[in-house]
Amino acid sequence: MEEFNDSIFGNRHLVKEMTMVLIGALALQLTAASQVAGGGAVYASHLMVDQEVTVSSRITGVVDKIHVDRGSTVTKGQPLCTLELAEFDQDVKQAREQMDLSKAELDRALTLSKDGVSSQQDLDTKKAAYGVAVAAWEKAKAIRDYAVIRAPFDGIVTEKQARVGEKVIDQLNVPLFKITAFEPLLARIYVAEKDLLKIRRGAPVEVVPVNFPEARTSGMVEFISPTIDPGSGTFQVIIHVRRDPAHAVLRPGLAVEVRVPAASKP
Repeated sequence: MEEFNDSIFGNRHLVKEMTMVLIGALALQLTAASQVAGGGAVYASHLMVDQEVTVSSRITGVVDKIHVDRGSTVTKGQPLCTLELAEFDQDVKQAREQMDLSKAELDRALTLSKDGVSSQQDLDTKKAAYGVAVAAWEKAKAIRDYAVIRAPFDGIVTEKQARVGEKVIDQLNVPLFKITAFEPLLARIYVAEKDLLKIRRGAPVEVVPVNFPEARTSGMVEFISPTIDPGSGTFQVIIHVRRDPAHAVLRPGLAVEVRVPAASKP
């Protein structure tokens, strides 16, 4: 029995040691960094962008026209789709007519007040009614403007869920498009805390796509995290990647190696 217990204890001890070795190897892999000639280091990463949003409607309505498709390049404010406008246009017209009526009543009250026929209270009431009518007209115009769904920033349409005839409800936040801003193109790496003083903002780096090494490009250290993650013992570094128009493969999600040369370290 003692031999059996010793065997179990020995196996548990061996498993524990092997687990610690595997955890150590994984941590070493996550922190990066194989050495390259000249004392530099290589970090695995993926290209990413700073802005990517799902666009939905701010009001309830029915999709009438779609102006873009997947892959379309858009600029900030460009129409993506338009809801049916008839009802919104009618609301704007009615609000305008009510505003014009309130303005006429106010003008009449002003004239009567000057002649001493109308009271100050009646004049104040007409002024307040006109103010409410102006606000209602402005609101109707704003809602009508929301019926045209626009791109929030320059980018590319990477997803299109909008369909002509589809009813969208503002409270359900129905996704219509996904817009991805292709600039700036970034890469994130995690550097071991022992190299904290070896990375500096503005330092040049080389970015090499793993499967398309001929599309290599340059980059620059844009951000160094002010904190270190105590769990992994690493800190985050953001690289601004130069987009080369000659290499269309440079896009978000692409696997790359970020090569930090020793020359870039102080």
